Amino acid sequence: MVRLLPFQREFLAAVENPAYDTVALSGPRGLSKTFLAAQVLIRCLTPGDPLHQPGMEYVLGAASLEQARMAYSFIRLALEGTGEYRWIDSTTRLGATHKESNTKLRAISSNGKTAFGLVNVGVLVLDEPGGLEIAGGQVLADAIFTAQGKAGSKLKVVMIGTLGPMATYAGHWWYDMVSAGTKGSVWVKHFQGDLDSWDNWHTIRKANPLVNVDAGFRKKLLSERDEARKDTRLKARFLTYRLNIPSGDEVRKLLTVDDYQLALTRPVGERSGRPIVGADMGAGRAWSAATAIYPSGRVECIAVAPGIPSISDQERRDLVPKGTYQRLVDSGRLLTAEGLRVQPAAMLAGAIRSEWGIPAQVLIDRFRFNELLDVAGGLPVEARVTRWSESSADIRSLRRMAADGPMSIDPASRLLLETSLTATDVETDTSGNHRLIKKGSANTGRDDTSAALVLAAGAWDRARTAVAPRARLRSRAA
Repeated sequence: MVRLLPFQREFLAAVENPAYDTVALSGPRGLSKTFLAAQVLIRCLTPGDPLHQPGMEYVLGAASLEQARMAYSFIRLALEGTGEYRWIDSTTRLGATHKESNTKLRAISSNGKTAFGLVNVGVLVLDEPGGLEIAGGQVLADAIFTAQGKAGSKLKVVMIGTLGPMATYAGHWWYDMVSAGTKGSVWVKHFQGDLDSWDNWHTIRKANPLVNVDAGFRKKLLSERDEARKDTRLKARFLTYRLNIPSGDEVRKLLTVDDYQLALTRPVGERSGRPIVGADMGAGRAWSAATAIYPSGRVECIAVAPGIPSISDQERRDLVPKGTYQRLVDSGRLLTAEGLRVQPAAMLAGAIRSEWGIPAQVLIDRFRFNELLDVAGGLPVEARVTRWSESSADIRSLRRMAADGPMSIDPASRLLLETSLTATDVETDTSGNHRLIKKGSANTGRDDTSAALVLAAGAWDRARTAVAPRARLRSRAA
């Protein structure tokens, strides 16, 4: 007989409760989540258990069949000795059938097409939703939740997993479900540490209840904590997988949480002098954006979106929290090209002139340089080559400004910038060079403002360092 901890009994009670059609448990690795997923399905396959319905099919979902095999091995270990089941265990299929009642189990991967046939399924258990590939995972989630809406369907969905590595931002369906907590027919249990006290043992223990029964696990967490204090890459891993706080280090993230918070805590710089502006022009689903950095280090941002589809439709398409884009429109930070599916370059140029007059420089990727130059109207537009080496230099400049100053962020621009930073990652080649990459799929990530910020930061830093040597020479001559 397996002895369960209180949180495990609470979780299984929610699975049994007919008031909930969706039950979610999210927590760090080491929470025995796969074991719990298997326990649900073991009960579903066991005649006489409250979760068992004779002749019903039960489904185990995971990112791949190999991952599903971990929970499947627990199920087989528990039930095979009875001799009451037939087992399917091959490289392409996993399943089981209770011979007498014809109750079945089958496993599916994150290919959403395999989940559109959820008919006569009593319970579907999805192990580690945060590990699903973005596009395929969304298709799988859509298939599962729409199956719940079918006439006569009594499908109960049980999801267990860490938020990382994929469900790291608002707009991801698993992140949003966990963050929303228990409401209506959805029950959620969420174990997560506190970023402000991440290395405090009380915080770590609260997020990892199994340390109370496993001294070896406690020792492992303390060792990882001590290493994470010395290495930001290990800190990001510890936060993501041991505290269930999706995080990235400076290699993967454009700005770490710590560095961005530093920029937010600085007094906002003066709006004096002529700023340097970075511009990023998009088409189709992408926005166009411009980011200005004043000599004081003050950062301001503005963006232009297509008018078609509507802002609310763009929110749904891009999987961002409802009202996010509308708040940007209301604040004046996001302009819309009414009646157009592609925002014109002239609209971005006009926004730059309206916000910042004639800046000291306007930097844009060389591939879109001529389009902006044709409508510049006096703007000092310059092309910036964005090869790996140039991108690396600009990213380093931005990170320096955020960590060591003087970068500060205009309060009115913060939501736009944060929306973009969330959608931005950094790719690193084998030589240690960096460039921006867009999160998400189908061009739904709003990284446009981040790209403009990087261009502006690089130019701002080059302008600052170019002035210093001349000043020193004049000083010597005097």
